[in-house]
Amino acid sequence: MADGFDTHELDDFAKDLLSLANDKLPKESKKFLKKSATKLSKVQKKDITSLNIGQQGFVMKDIIARSKSGKVYKYNGNLSCRAYNGHPLAHLIDQGYILKGGRNHDGVESFIKGYKFIDKAQREFEPSHYDDIQKFIDDMLNNHGL
Repeated sequence: MADGFDTHELDDFAKDLLSLANDKLPKESKKFLKKSATKLSKVQKKDITSLNIGQQGFVMKDIIARSKSGKVYKYNGNLSCRAYNGHPLAHLIDQGYILKGGRNHDGVESFIKGYKFIDKAQREFEPSHYDDIQKFIDDMLNNHGL
């Protein structure tokens, strides 16, 4: 309470609401998480195409095609779902890599900078996800009597 606000009761309420959603409405919670992960993977695909990454053609189409959402699973007691890219080169294009054998005039290996399309997709997705969460909570409270 150093700032004048004590939010521990609100945090407890949020935890209780989450446990109710997981216990009493597991199908709806799993459906919501899967739907959110699918939306995030669509944003990732859009960002990959908008960055015009390279002129490789078929490689980029394959990277776009392998962006997908995973299964809903339990992580530390909470339901979770992820959106990921299953292509073996996607993390290199996203984070960057050292070009082996490619040396500049000083003899130093070259570093190819990454495009950070996964971070960009996350930043674009977060505001709409908060709205979706609010709608899910309202629906849960109004229609399902929690």
